[in-house]
Amino acid sequence: MTTALSDHDPLFDLPTLPERLLALADDFICHNDALGEVSTADVRAAALRQHIPSTHALAARALEVRESVERMLRSTPAVVDASLRLQEIAFLSTGAVDELLGALSLVKAGKDGADNRIHMAANLTALGAATSVDLAETIAVEMRRQRVPLTGEAAPQLSSKDVTALRAVARGKAHITLMLGRQYITAEDGSTKVSTTTVRSLESRFLLHRDGEPQDSVPQRLRLTASGMRTLAGTFGQAPPPAQGLQGGPPLPQPPSESVKRSR
Repeated sequence: MTTALSDHDPLFDLPTLPERLLALADDFICHNDALGEVSTADVRAAALRQHIPSTHALAARALEVRESVERMLRSTPAVVDASLRLQEIAFLSTGAVDELLGALSLVKAGKDGADNRIHMAANLTALGAATSVDLAETIAVEMRRQRVPLTGEAAPQLSSKDVTALRAVARGKAHITLMLGRQYITAEDGSTKVSTTTVRSLESRFLLHRDGEPQDSVPQRLRLTASGMRTLAGTFGQAPPPAQGLQGGPPLPQPPSESVKRSR
């Protein structure tokens, strides 16, 4: 089962603003994965009670990063826009908390409609990961422009395929699926091409990891490690890496079915 980061998770103590935003993106991914698991009536109330505080934490963390952005950077159009977008995702996360509280009340009262409110909570935070990644890049570029120190730097052997894979994982768009003894990458938006060779290479360098144990035909969530967040953050605002890195390789065939479901 995918679980959200705790309030004291070391991932959120990453040293730079872009890394903290990538950690926030990971929290949003965990949030929506966990909501997808709140499905059966027998466990729904208990699961909701556990999930409401972590959803509330999303809003708090977005506002914490917003405060840091405003404190560390001069006010420019890019900084103002980033601040407003962080406020927006915090507001949406708070709305998701309200929906989950409403769902819990319906479950406790034995009334229908809880599923709709849980679905609405997921919709309110559905773009949180992608927005956080976009903001991480915006803030990294602005930090370089304002000459605010950035500690995270990309490894020299990183290729454009590596960066593409790291970005897809950071945005919550990549799973790996075992089918008939072979592994396939599934990108949710269908537009990102990521090879298993690239994923294995990034795993070997401890930049990616997989949630859970592999099961045939069940997609596994790919997630960034703390080192992966630091490495990806180091690519923002830099010249694109070469198309072929040391670990590059052609993508393997896509699975026979294009309707692989998201793991719950």
